[in-house]
Amino acid sequence: MKNILNYMMKVRLSFSFFFLFFLLSLCAFSQRSYDITFNIEGLLAKQIVIKSYYGKDKIVIDTLNKDENNNFHLKKDSIFPSIAMVYYQNYELFTFLFGKDTSFTINIDMDWNFHIENSKDNDLYFEYQKENTFLRLLYSQIKETQIKDSTTRDSLIEEYSKKRNSFILFQKDFFQNYPNHILTKIDNAFKQVPLKEDFFIGEKIDTTKRKEIIYYIRKNFWNNFNFSDSIFMGTPQFFNHFKRYISEATIQRGDSIAESLKDFIVMANNNGGELYSKYVFDYMIEQNIDIPFAYNEDRMVEIVDRVVNDSITPFVSPSQIMELRIKADRIRPLLVGKKFSNFSEKDFSNKTHNLYDIKSRYTIVYFWAAGCESCKKDIDILKNFYKNYHKIYDFEIYSIDLNEDLSQSIEFNTKTPFSWIVVKTTPEEIMKKYNLDISLTPDIYILDEEKRIVNHTPLYSQVIKTIKQLISLDKEKED
Repeated sequence: MKNILNYMMKVRLSFSFFFLFFLLSLCAFSQRSYDITFNIEGLLAKQIVIKSYYGKDKIVIDTLNKDENNNFHLKKDSIFPSIAMVYYQNYELFTFLFGKDTSFTINIDMDWNFHIENSKDNDLYFEYQKENTFLRLLYSQIKETQIKDSTTRDSLIEEYSKKRNSFILFQKDFFQNYPNHILTKIDNAFKQVPLKEDFFIGEKIDTTKRKEIIYYIRKNFWNNFNFSDSIFMGTPQFFNHFKRYISEATIQRGDSIAESLKDFIVMANNNGGELYSKYVFDYMIEQNIDIPFAYNEDRMVEIVDRVVNDSITPFVSPSQIMELRIKADRIRPLLVGKKFSNFSEKDFSNKTHNLYDIKSRYTIVYFWAAGCESCKKDIDILKNFYKNYHKIYDFEIYSIDLNEDLSQSIEFNTKTPFSWIVVKTTPEEIMKKYNLDISLTPDIYILDEEKRIVNHTPLYSQVIKTIKQLISLDKEKED
């Protein structure tokens, strides 16, 4: 029997290293050596930290100490081209580029004006950021004065409108004049998908075509993305775009999410973007593997069934494919819609209780352990819900104590007995009798009247929410 929270943390950490070797070997060819001096006037700090983006993460590149010339000096090999950040403690001072220029100086005066030596890309980057920052500052000032002073606000709005128009022209010229700059590449790569005319009724979107529109957006979401250019992995825009692809441009069902992932990986692999396909595959598996919620398990099984094979994921070894398939097969019998096994176990009085004998509208199958501290935390939420609502909502709880120490279970049951059914067994016996891999606690399945699974969660609060939602849906059907 395992504590579910500790186990989830270990799984995430172990799988993070699952593909680490492959990712590092893939991006090693594009890593560079950098020699950068930071001259920041007026900064009293003696130490700064350099970080850079890689997918969803901000990776610490180095910690720099102020030298005898009051400068900070970064000299380091194997840095992935990316947007980088300079931090003092937890405060981000500014950003710059790890780009094609590898030896340069960033000078910042007392008024926070930037002067870049020997890096055209960074010079352009800071020029663009200066224009953009001023525009955002005006916008924030408008929001702050929204209620306080209408005259000041109107003046700021007028200034903002002029500055915005000026910035649009600046931006247009920038993108035209510097087509290979990272900011231009980002603008081109992550443009919104324009909708077809037949998706509109007049000027409004035709909501009756919602599924068709989502499918169209999903199929065209990456049209402008250059998979062969690894620089996007070093920007926050790539991962944010991918998240929108999965959460907004994809119907939120396991099969649809798996198909979206498969489409992305195939596109990436076919267009020189194996770096991206490996990264998003690793991310999606990490987000769903051994996570005891119904929607995660559905996604996990669908991803393994639809995506994991020699053709689509050649970067996954045969042994790793086998491991993922074994994990998927273990949770397959416990997916939403499957009929739960008819548990038949004895309580502490040696009386046998059959799960299928419960005739309530809903049944909560609750795996716990007398020695599980996570199970005891917030247990009063479930106990009070049962006491106040189990007759009104017509549900029953069938709980299985998986504690390895029988004496501890007996003592707990004697001192603080539950008012619902409590039977005793072990994970080994469950595997032997029902061929189910259940060893984490707390672990809870909500069943309908036919004993089919309608939800799976380790959270008491989500159990209550699910029962209330089911009752509400039943009432809507009756009405």
